[in-house]
Amino acid sequence: MRKIILLFAFALFANIADAQTFTVFDVDTSDYPTIRAKFWAFDENHEQITDLSVSDFEILENGVECEVTDVTCPTKEPEAISSVLVMDVSGSMANGNLDLAKAAAKSWINALPLGKSECALTTFTSMNYLIQDFTTDRDLLLQKTDILTASGGTDYDAAMINPMSGGLLVSKTGKYKKVIILQSDGFPNSEPNTNKIIQGAKAQNAVIYSVTAGYKSPDCMKEMALQTGGQFFESVTTENKAREVYIQILQIAQGAGAEPCVIEWTNNMVCYSDVSVYLTCLPINKVTDLHYASSVIAKLSFSPRFLNFGMVKKGNSKNLTIQAVADMASFQITDIIPSN
Repeated sequence: MRKIILLFAFALFANIADAQTFTVFDVDTSDYPTIRAKFWAFDENHEQITDLSVSDFEILENGVECEVTDVTCPTKEPEAISSVLVMDVSGSMANGNLDLAKAAAKSWINALPLGKSECALTTFTSMNYLIQDFTTDRDLLLQKTDILTASGGTDYDAAMINPMSGGLLVSKTGKYKKVIILQSDGFPNSEPNTNKIIQGAKAQNAVIYSVTAGYKSPDCMKEMALQTGGQFFESVTTENKAREVYIQILQIAQGAGAEPCVIEWTNNMVCYSDVSVYLTCLPINKVTDLHYASSVIAKLSFSPRFLNFGMVKKGNSKNLTIQAVADMASFQITDIIPSN
C-alpha cells in the first residue's frame, strides 16, 4: 500500500508540474541595453499568475547573470470564449506533426479557464469527426486528444463547413465568443471554398486562427484567418513552439483582459550578436530559453586600422599613433602582440 501511495503522490506532483507553464516571447531590443519580453505564467490550476515581482525571476545571458529591473502584469479578467479545436488527422500528419498538434491542443486545454469558457474538439481528413462537443471537463478533453491517430486525405471544406462536424457547424452552439483554431500541415487535396468558409464565420461572428505544422501556410488558411479577424501561424516545427503559438492565440482570443506580463532586464554588454537567454520563474520553478539578435555589441574599434612604418634606417626609430575606442563597454588592454 505504501508503494501505491508513493506512486500516486509522484503522479500527482508530475501532473501539477506539467500544468504549470512559463512561456516567453516577443523580445524587444529597441531600448538597448534595456531588454523587454512578454511572458505567460500559469499555475497548477491553469490560472495566469500576475502577482510577480523582479525577485521572482533569474536571467542568464550567454551564461552571465543579468539584473531584472521591472515586471508588470495585467489586472483585467479574460473574456469567456467557446473554442473549437479543428485538428488535421490526415495521413501526412503521421510524420510527427500529429504529436506536435496534440501537444499544442493540450496546452490550450490546460490553459483555458474551463468553467468560464468551454471547448470542443473535431478532426478531419477527407471527412470530419466530432471527437467532443462543447464541454468544461478538462480531463475528458485531454483524454480525447490522446486517442487521435492519423490516416486519410485532407479536405478543408470537411474541416470547416461540411456536415456533420465541420468546425463552423460545431461552433454554432457555443455560448460565448466563438473562436476556431484550424490546425493542419498545409497540404489540402483540393482547393477549399474559402469564401463560403469566411462568410460562414462572419455570419456567427466567429474568429478563425490557423496554424500550419512544418510548412508555410497556404493562401486559403491565411485568408480564413485574416478575413475573420484572426491570425495565421506557419512553419511550426517543434512542440515547444506549437505550445507557445496556442497560448498566444488563447490570450489574444480572450481579449484585452488577457494580456501577457512584461519583464525587463539589463543586457550585460556581451560581445556576441546572438544572445542566448535562460529565464527562470522561481515561484513555479519553470525555465524557458530563447535567443535574440543584438544590434549593439561591445567592441574595440581602431583608427587607423593599419600602420605602415615604411623604410627605417638602422639605428633610427619612427613613432606612429593608433587610437583604440571602446564602444558600449570598458576594456582593459593587457598586452600588444605583434604578428611579425
